[in-house]
Amino acid sequence: MAQALYMQIAEDIRGKIIRGEYPAGAQLPAENELSARLNVSRPTVRQALDLLAREGRLTRVKGSGTFVCEPKIVHESTSFVTGYREESRKNHRVLRTRVVQIGVERAGERVAEALGLRPNQQVTRLVRIRHLENVNNNAPVVYTTVFVPYSLFPDMSGLDFTDASLYEALDSRNLSVTHASRRLEVVMPPARVAAGLSISAFEPAVYITSLGYMRSGQAVEYSESYYPASLSSFRIEIRR
Repeated sequence: MAQALYMQIAEDIRGKIIRGEYPAGAQLPAENELSARLNVSRPTVRQALDLLAREGRLTRVKGSGTFVCEPKIVHESTSFVTGYREESRKNHRVLRTRVVQIGVERAGERVAEALGLRPNQQVTRLVRIRHLENVNNNAPVVYTTVFVPYSLFPDMSGLDFTDASLYEALDSRNLSVTHASRRLEVVMPPARVAAGLSISAFEPAVYITSLGYMRSGQAVEYSESYYPASLSSFRIEIRR
């Protein structure tokens, strides 16, 4: 069966975006100009542009036009047990971290249940905002909060996690995370998270909770991470 005309047009424009002929941030010609160039109807052009907008390659701004989006960042945390710093290093990206908060506190009910602790048992809470240098204008890519049982890592709050990797710190103390359970959903972020990510409180975020276990089966870290949905995609690998 022949490919629909609007899909052929979408494929042509998609190719131009991938090859850099239409770079990120560039404005595409108006619909009537494209329809004249391609000798097709304006509704056919609009259908092609709508398809590319649904793919996240274009954004359509009423009264202004159609623009090429920054490519989404592909995250691999849904496929592998790895720290974000290690993942960035593997993909030749420079990770920058801002530590928002670190300190020892009593575990709330949700955190205590996740980590298998008694109510009000102490945990160290670490809040970080992270971005990738020279990617998407240095916009934040993740707002993450991690909790670690104080009894397992009592000196954690004294470390500087601006440049240090939590997973490497755990490894050095024989607390290595060997497997993890993660849950992903799309939510409207809390106001403080939206502000930290520099997005509107009405923009959805991908919310991932992760529970990391040592080889013994003991839970060693529980995290809650928010990724701007408009900038993020996730690789999921399944093997049989």
